[in-house]
Amino acid sequence: MKNVVMLATVHQYQITGNDLNSELEKRLAYLRSKFNVQAVMEEWSEKFGESVSHGFAARSGLHWANVGTPAEPRFRTYSGVINYPGHNGTLRWDPHAPPMDEYGPFENQEARENWMAKNVHAAMENYDTGLFILGIGHMHSLFGKLLSAGFKVTGYSWLGPA
Repeated sequence: MKNVVMLATVHQYQITGNDLNSELEKRLAYLRSKFNVQAVMEEWSEKFGESVSHGFAARSGLHWANVGTPAEPRFRTYSGVINYPGHNGTLRWDPHAPPMDEYGPFENQEARENWMAKNVHAAMENYDTGLFILGIGHMHSLFGKLLSAGFKVTGYSWLGPA
């Protein structure tokens, strides 16, 4: 049975130049050593250049694969931080609302996660154990999708300093 070790985190930590890059790399190295990782897979957007995890994989002699979704409307679920809860027009503009992001739309989120699960399956074809770095919002759903696809799955999360 193939093993996928998930590390769910905040996408900003994956971007090269973030102050917490070395902390993310500590976690990647630790999980690599404990699970004998052969491949690193990542939910990643190419528009940010090379990720910290890609550099880690290259220096470690590991295969790296971007298992994220292309920048297409059918996968769009996040348009940036908003200052009022009106992202999808559900609520009216309110200048006193606290900053937050509206979830979804669900259909796009589900399409993204099905796409990523398919990509993980393809990336794992030649490997027994892979480390999958993804955004925290996908952990529960992708854990289930990968289990259903026949993988042994172990999940961890890291959201930064306490």
